[in-house]
Amino acid sequence: MSYKPGDGKAFFDKHMEYIGAKDMAGMVRDTYTSDATLYNAFPFLELPPPNVITGTEALIDAFTKYLDYQGEIGVERLYNFLDSEEVISFQAVITSSKTGRWAVADTWLMKGEQIYKHFGVAHQL
Repeated sequence: MSYKPGDGKAFFDKHMEYIGAKDMAGMVRDTYTSDATLYNAFPFLELPPPNVITGTEALIDAFTKYLDYQGEIGVERLYNFLDSEEVISFQAVITSSKTGRWAVADTWLMKGEQIYKHFGVAHQL
């Protein structure tokens, strides 16, 4: 999956396809740089939040645990979408089959055609 400015929504949609297919390894390898870092507050990892997770294998592990925690994820509403050469940012309401509804906000800093910094926040509704 490659990213070009103006294709941010397609890039987002591809991410959701990976999540729907439970292919976190493919998502990370295809859309994140090998030295990418995720800044988040996942409450279910071994370390207490806030979390700073760097590198392909660590990201695959964290996102796999995230899906195990959430189950099936659907986007109920996507808004405040920003797409530029350097940033894709959005807010959304998602529904999880295991934990219910969440308000999420993510910012992906892009290096070329991949994410190299991912900032995410969420709270359960």
